[in-house]
Amino acid sequence: MRRFPFTKKALEALPPQDPDSVSREAEYSDSDCIGLKLRVSKGGRKFFQHRYRYLGRKKCLTLGEFPHVSLQEARKMVSEHKALLARTIDPSEERQQKQLHLTFAQFTDQMYLPHAMSHKRTWKNDQYALNARILPALGKYRLSSITARDITLFHSQVKEKTSATSANHYLILVKRMFNLSVMWGLLEKSPATGLEKFKQPPLRERYLEPEELPRFLKALEEQDEDQLSVAAIKLLLFTGCRKNEILSLQWHQVRLEEGMVFLPLTKNGRSRTVILNTKAMEVMRELARNNSSDYVFPSRAGTRKGYIYDLRKPFEKVCDAAGISGLRVHDLRHSFASIAIASGASLYDVQKLLGHSDPSMTQRYAHLSKDSLQKATEKVSQMLEMAGGL
Repeated sequence: MRRFPFTKKALEALPPQDPDSVSREAEYSDSDCIGLKLRVSKGGRKFFQHRYRYLGRKKCLTLGEFPHVSLQEARKMVSEHKALLARTIDPSEERQQKQLHLTFAQFTDQMYLPHAMSHKRTWKNDQYALNARILPALGKYRLSSITARDITLFHSQVKEKTSATSANHYLILVKRMFNLSVMWGLLEKSPATGLEKFKQPPLRERYLEPEELPRFLKALEEQDEDQLSVAAIKLLLFTGCRKNEILSLQWHQVRLEEGMVFLPLTKNGRSRTVILNTKAMEVMRELARNNSSDYVFPSRAGTRKGYIYDLRKPFEKVCDAAGISGLRVHDLRHSFASIAIASGASLYDVQKLLGHSDPSMTQRYAHLSKDSLQKATEKVSQMLEMAGGL
């Protein structure tokens, strides 16, 4: 049936148009919103359209690609179009007028940020990037007037002021915004299409070396100030969790009797359970004995968050005491992975322990796995040599 009441689940289930069909697209009609259509291509892409009559002529407006444009948003647009038609205003001409004058800043405030707030957990990072560099450079220009040269110039200027890596992050966001403007029917083509990122230096690899680890642990034990921060640093090393995953922990997430911690929303947008090893359990039990807050690492009075959010000073103090340089807090996560592999864990095990959704993220530790396997096979060689008296 090509006409039915649209629902998100029903639209997601619609198959691509039959590749043998004469028609390039299949069209479906929403029985709950007269005029709203969904066209499905042979490649499986789905676009909302509004079909209507203006002064006796049939007209059609593309509303955007599903699911980037939600069913609720599409129905709202159709409703707004019908309000214009009631005043004898053509929605198509109204859109063209808006597109002619819509600036990048207006597009950001009116369309992109509201969309990001409802679709991205890290929308505040986008907001910061926009306010810091993108809007000062591109905000005043009309969306339709921005060219590939404008974006390339912006990309280069950010690199000069920061780094290739930072500049590439800004370019990725600008590309996403223009791609959405195309999906939403504001532009025919993105001016950022085909623009290439700068070459970036290889990922920084730093973790506690075998000879550094005892010194680091000794320095941790000898710290007599800020024991809460010291406990947080220990947990980062003992669990391999990300800094914010540990610092923002609340006691209702901790299951001491089961030896685990539940993380409801991680960096990759998924929940996961962290298994606590013996050392981590020792730290958690000690914290539980001396804590009456909802947070495992409550902040001091007067701070803007309910928990500690900066470990730089206590971490630097520990590193100085241990005689270790060039180590960051996040490197404790790498250290956990390297220790796990040296202890015989597979890359798959490490992927699960670190909560990587993409296996390629764990491949950075592949060379460590090779070293571990090399040692293991050498042990076999030694046993064979001893057995054979060679």
